[in-house]
Amino acid sequence: MTIEGLIGDIRLGDFHPVRVMGVINLSRESFYEESFAGQDAVLERALSFAEEGAEVLDLGAVSTAPGSPAIPEEEEKRRLFPALDVVLGGVEGDVTISVDTQRAKVADEALARGASCINDVSGLLDPYMARTVADHDASLIIMASKERPGDLLEMGNIVASLGGRLKDAAEAGVSLEKVTIDPGIGHWTPPKGPGHDLAILDGLPRLRVLKRPVMAAVSRKSFIGAVLNKTKPAERLQGSLAATAVAVYNGAHLVRTHDVAASLETIRMAEAVRGGPSTSGTEGEIEVEVLAHSGHPQDLSWTFAQLGVGEGGSRALGGKGSFRTLAVRGLTSMEAIVIKQEMLARGGDAAIPMGALRCDPGEMEILILGTLTQIQGLIKNLMGQPFQLPAVARAIGEALERLEDPKRYW
Repeated sequence: MTIEGLIGDIRLGDFHPVRVMGVINLSRESFYEESFAGQDAVLERALSFAEEGAEVLDLGAVSTAPGSPAIPEEEEKRRLFPALDVVLGGVEGDVTISVDTQRAKVADEALARGASCINDVSGLLDPYMARTVADHDASLIIMASKERPGDLLEMGNIVASLGGRLKDAAEAGVSLEKVTIDPGIGHWTPPKGPGHDLAILDGLPRLRVLKRPVMAAVSRKSFIGAVLNKTKPAERLQGSLAATAVAVYNGAHLVRTHDVAASLETIRMAEAVRGGPSTSGTEGEIEVEVLAHSGHPQDLSWTFAQLGVGEGGSRALGGKGSFRTLAVRGLTSMEAIVIKQEMLARGGDAAIPMGALRCDPGEMEILILGTLTQIQGLIKNLMGQPFQLPAVARAIGEALERLEDPKRYW
């Protein structure tokens, strides 16, 4: 259903503006040399980013670019902590300070000094990282990784891996409300090519099933250079902005960038086109969201007519060729069972919890899967049913109508 989260004190999610994270790079080994900020420049960079609109600042002292040398823990601390102290002491206002580290000991000290979030590109490979974050009641960004940062190549594996890491974090005591996920776009390992990154960027909507805010980190990365034939990261600003727009349109709630001012208008335009979720609700806590949709009856009817199908057949087939997936929350066990039976009778289906079959008490969430014609039939039949089912029918109808409502966009 609706995605809501926290990074520090900043709200992330479907009903909040897409937030901007400015990269403050303390490592000279970075793939983008111009992003480096030494101790004498770090506060100026932080203040500039905050003024430009960054609500999160991400400090990192170890480069994870392919071929970068290993940096000992003590060297990471030497680079990081003086800069962190300066930024924490010099930046005022509602700005969250994040630290990009894979080491639990570094994270522990950074959080003790006042950082609010840990950005772990290793996906919790340090077995003590999640517990450390939990001990400080801090926020956490988990990047999809298996044996080394960013080594997962396909979205199916990325979703599964992040799902497992979310479970691990919760078991360690991390509040899931404070966890953001990152699919790991970038040439992190040699097998990962531009095609993998483009597919991940295109597939970002699949992360929605994890119900956590999504961070997109595409800024000036190598897949952009490969597509545009730009070998130098300094030449990739326009490509970065285009990739950022796609990421936001596909559901990103947080954008990590080297170029805060340039990215902000791109982000705002892309989120306007994306619009808000297609949802509806009632005072009785019934909530409906259209999770996925494909096909439009009118467009399909026109296509069928071009094929020589008769007017009546074109109209009927338009609804049968339009598919919708709806989430409905706030149902009783009996209501969930009735909806499943109604959908099965029409050739569709509904995924319901096992608890509904046991008639467990409490609210249930279900998924309705079917064509628009099947769901319209469901709405019609529910209007004559007992319990809250007429209210459910109205909420489903409202959510479907909201798909094309201009108020969803502006």
